[in-house]
Amino acid sequence: MDPNDFADAKLVERFQATGEARCIEKLWQRYSRPVYQTCLGFLNNTAAAEDVTVEVFMKVMDNLRAQYQPEHFKGWLFTIAKHECINYTQRAAERLRGGDIDDLVLAISNDPSLSIDVRGVLRHLSAPQRIAIKLLYVNRYTYEEIAELKGWALNDVKSHVQNGRRAFKKLWDARPERRAT
Repeated sequence: MDPNDFADAKLVERFQATGEARCIEKLWQRYSRPVYQTCLGFLNNTAAAEDVTVEVFMKVMDNLRAQYQPEHFKGWLFTIAKHECINYTQRAAERLRGGDIDDLVLAISNDPSLSIDVRGVLRHLSAPQRIAIKLLYVNRYTYEEIAELKGWALNDVKSHVQNGRRAFKKLWDARPERRAT
């Protein structure tokens, strides 16, 4: 057993029993840097990583007494950090785009008719296909990041993208303007 695991368990038990803020301060001193590094790796933004690190410890403080059983604090902490990074990414996507991921604006061309055509074709795809394609090609997310963001299995993401590309090509080629040329 890692000596920190034992020390963590004692701090958690003490906080649960007394509510001493000093216990959280010690956990902060021990884990704020590794949590920050984890968040930075996921978000690639120092300000966002700092914000999420603070949010993680606020959530820990709020939930430590009610929901946590003192077994493996470090694993629980990093699970919260991962989920908070995902939540931050989803909230950022909604803020930046003024809506859900499915409402992403496609700035693919200066030709408005081409953008209208692309949006029209995308509307005919299933929601998972449309979302996966937009996240992959517009936002440049990896398959793994899409799986994490949406809570889908990695194979489901790959399937949504592959089937979406196939359906998109079929619908694109079937447009009346395309057949006339």
